[in-house]
Amino acid sequence: MSMTIQYPAGPTGAEIHGIRLDGNLTDTEFDHIRKTVHERGVAVVRDQELSEEDHVAFARRFGNLQKIFLAEHLSSRYPELFLVSNILENGKPIGATDAGKFWHTDGAYLEKPHNVSLLYALEVPHREDGQPLGDTLFAGMGPAYEALTEEFKARLDGLRAYHDLYHRYGEKEGATAEMGKRAKEYPPASHPLVITHPDTGKKCLYLSEGYTTHIEGMTKEQSSALLAELCEHVVRPEFQYRHRWAVGDLLIWDNRATLHRATFDYQLPRRRLMRRATVAGQAIA
Repeated sequence: MSMTIQYPAGPTGAEIHGIRLDGNLTDTEFDHIRKTVHERGVAVVRDQELSEEDHVAFARRFGNLQKIFLAEHLSSRYPELFLVSNILENGKPIGATDAGKFWHTDGAYLEKPHNVSLLYALEVPHREDGQPLGDTLFAGMGPAYEALTEEFKARLDGLRAYHDLYHRYGEKEGATAEMGKRAKEYPPASHPLVITHPDTGKKCLYLSEGYTTHIEGMTKEQSSALLAELCEHVVRPEFQYRHRWAVGDLLIWDNRATLHRATFDYQLPRRRLMRRATVAGQAIA
């Protein structure tokens, strides 16, 4: 069986078939996967049967793994793995229930944001007609930057913006006091509004409604207006990829190149269970 890669019509996303990640993946095969993720922002490897050990081992090929601050939702055997789920045990959720409510990129609130995230589908909810629920949307921040006019690009040159975990967990509707308190343990981080991707050399917008609070050196009104315009621009349909889940999918995305958001069109008794590994990153410029 040989690896094949399919591309949707738009600039974001790819599907990888014909390969097993729990076996003897060659360096050449891994390099094709890695380059596809960086170039397309997100790629899914279909039809996998990954144990926790397999998941961690494959993720480590991208770099050192980052433990998520939500300790109660980490695997007991492999704390590098983070559960996302609506399933309850003893009245409590076994995983994060609100992950992806807002457009965001993982770890933007850190001085060294996350590099790659790898989300594996263990249980997927379905409608009565068999269609999957709980799609995940991605928006390409590179294509969004390329679509700006040269005049607009010049306006953004040299600007930096603050990203704050509290902005997501302490100020949004439905956020709990406990999460707001924990979010304050992470001070805001400043990153360029336009970054140069370290693997592709391409320029990407770097902001989100989930974490970005304001642009340095601007008044609140100026900053809010520009951020609102950019946040609306970056998620335009032509930059998006919509992933429809199947059990066994491993979805890999580049946090320097994409935003993502979950769709919450399901509820118990329809169960959803995902397991995520996160690769630590470096400061971006």
